[in-house]
Amino acid sequence: LTPSLEVHFFMLTFRPKGGISKLKDFHTVYKQTITNALAHESVIWSYLMKKLTFFFKDKKLPLIACVLADRDVFELESNSIDSVDLIELRIDMFDDISKNHLMETLKTAKSKFQKPLISTVRDISEGGVKEIVDRLELYKTAISMSDLVDVEINSKDLLIQVKNILNTDTLLIGSYHNFDSTPDDEFLEEIVAKGKNLGADIIKIAVTAGHREDLLRLLFLTFRHKDSGIITMSMGDEGAPSRIISPIFGSLIIYGYATSPSAPGQLSISQLLEIFKLIKLR
Repeated sequence: LTPSLEVHFFMLTFRPKGGISKLKDFHTVYKQTITNALAHESVIWSYLMKKLTFFFKDKKLPLIACVLADRDVFELESNSIDSVDLIELRIDMFDDISKNHLMETLKTAKSKFQKPLISTVRDISEGGVKEIVDRLELYKTAISMSDLVDVEINSKDLLIQVKNILNTDTLLIGSYHNFDSTPDDEFLEEIVAKGKNLGADIIKIAVTAGHREDLLRLLFLTFRHKDSGIITMSMGDEGAPSRIISPIFGSLIIYGYATSPSAPGQLSISQLLEIFKLIKLR
């Protein structure tokens, strides 16, 4: 699609409430985004490649991450997710979180799929599947086989502890999840600043949209931080377009599923690829 057609397509997708002034504001920001797209991609690429050049030198943003649990690692065919760029292992979704099983799963995922790994032990307060008393021990086991690790920004002490034991070439994602709402802009900016101050390389924000204005605010936040490493997604029906649009505003990674969604509104890998090809992002 040409930039003008892309603008038209996404304007029809949004139809923001609040009248023509908000429509014009969105058009202005989106047009600026398209104009700076190549320069933006170069900046973000340079940032991300500092530690991961070996893995992503031939890839094009946005990177697509496939979310897997342990059973997926063992049951999926080795070529079933060839088209994705990374794998996120949701360790809190594992049926067995013993050290031996975790190491076996990590090794299998690495050798079977030949993809960089993001390891996550999500806290139950931010969408984790089960209560895990000592998440640090799981991170200690996972780090040796991981290229990125994801820890909640609001887990402050845990994030710092994980950062202190990371390998020098492992990226730290500091994340924030809200399954009820999209907090105001000031709060979200504070989350970004807090994550950076705690030493996160990339900030990930996943919030729930109650209406389209929430989605627009998150996209503008993404655009403001596009040069410093950010991942964003808006969950729920109103936020569903973010799964496709956020990379244009600067989000580094899009998450999809192979077998079942791990978050509201998450698209499958095949759906993401089909849409990205249609709008020339792949």
